[in-house]
Amino acid sequence: AISPNTASVSRSPTMSSTHDWVNNPLDVVEEMFVAAQNDSASGWEPKVVEFFKNKLKEKNIHALVPSMNDVPLHYLKPNSLVKFRCLIQDMFDPEFYMGTYETVDPSTKAKVMRFGRYKDVTECGVDFNSKNTLTAERQTFYCVPIPGENAWVKEISLSSRLDQVSLLDTFTAMPVLAKPEWFPPPRMCRPDRSA
Repeated sequence: AISPNTASVSRSPTMSSTHDWVNNPLDVVEEMFVAAQNDSASGWEPKVVEFFKNKLKEKNIHALVPSMNDVPLHYLKPNSLVKFRCLIQDMFDPEFYMGTYETVDPSTKAKVMRFGRYKDVTECGVDFNSKNTLTAERQTFYCVPIPGENAWVKEISLSSRLDQVSLLDTFTAMPVLAKPEWFPPPRMCRPDRSA
């Protein structure tokens, strides 16, 4: 028998805090995937897309998602949600990956279903002979920063983001991503608005 992923989560994906879905979006996706394993009638992939679309429509939420244009990569938390203002320079051939696959724990022989969407690497113990493994296809793009983008465009983007973050600082229920360990970088400072 196949059991859903054993990483039990007590919250529903819709109850995830902003900190959860920005810093650990794969955990939110996994919650939806596990819930779909228990309800075969529901498709988990459209629910994931809808969840993130709705979250990003909320007022001032874009300020909480760090931009790769403004923050050096070494300050970005691995596997976190980011945004990137870019140009698509090239498209590669379609990439095939394991959309869903089954893993087997070597010590207990327990079988667990996993998802491969939004991941580059499968987890250990993949049962390649499982009938539950589904191959999927995705399109990959080569994106580059916008060539010749003027400094004033970047300043406006950064200034707008800092204004939105300062508005959110007053809300204690909503965590702000301005964590000293990775965002914003130490070399960036908040401009003096008193002048």
